Amino acid sequence: MHLSSATSPGGSAPNEDHFLTSSRWALVLDGITRYPDDGCAHDVPWFVKRLGAGVEHRIGSPEIGLPRVLADAIAGTAQEHLESGTCDLSNPVTPGATVGMVRREGGRLSWLLLGDCTVAWRDRSGRVGFRSDDRLARLAGVPAVSVGGVRRWPVAYVESVRNRDEGYWVAAADARAASQALTGVLRLDAVAEVLLCTDGLTRLVDRYGYSWPELFERVGEVGVDGLIGLVREHGERDARFPPEAKRHDDATVVHLRF
Repeated sequence: MHLSSATSPGGSAPNEDHFLTSSRWALVLDGITRYPDDGCAHDVPWFVKRLGAGVEHRIGSPEIGLPRVLADAIAGTAQEHLESGTCDLSNPVTPGATVGMVRREGGRLSWLLLGDCTVAWRDRSGRVGFRSDDRLARLAGVPAVSVGGVRRWPVAYVESVRNRDEGYWVAAADARAASQALTGVLRLDAVAEVLLCTDGLTRLVDRYGYSWPELFERVGEVGVDGLIGLVREHGERDARFPPEAKRHDDATVVHLRF
């Protein structure tokens, strides 16, 4: 397994994406931009780094399924919150993240998605497949409002749909969310390459009209840094962003070749 990876903040603020890789697995996390009054003493980079460390501690044991790996990492991170004595984990916008991970397990590659990360693959005949957790995108939602200078959903609406049936699921304080992750398995002898991305990178597909086969061609030509550069170029030229919307999002991509 040959691996390359890149991440880039969307602006001058710290990058709230995070990734970890090894010779057998890869993880991407997309921290959810913080709401004011989220009841927590820690910022989003603190959360994603602690959650990533929790995954790293467990994911190397193939007998532990990926949902259990994530559940244990969520629970461990919540315990670190509580040990500070200053965090209200019942707050509906307590820090959270979306998750994508893959792990090599003998002759197969297992994957997990929670929240709007994406895993895409190209097989040895050139056919491309992908999976995204689109439960957030399927919500009708309510009009966005200005919250802390950013256009986003009101807290009351987030409370009604986040980590709830008929809503969407992310890694936050409740380890039970891991049981709602999407999972699957690919045969390693059939897979040529894999892309694991946060939604700041998948804007190329969701917003700018690229296909996944095109992204596999592009990453072969310009590498992972080139993909991030491409989404930044489109963001600069995009005239559709309303006031207070984020023109650029933190973007992370991991490319695996077999």
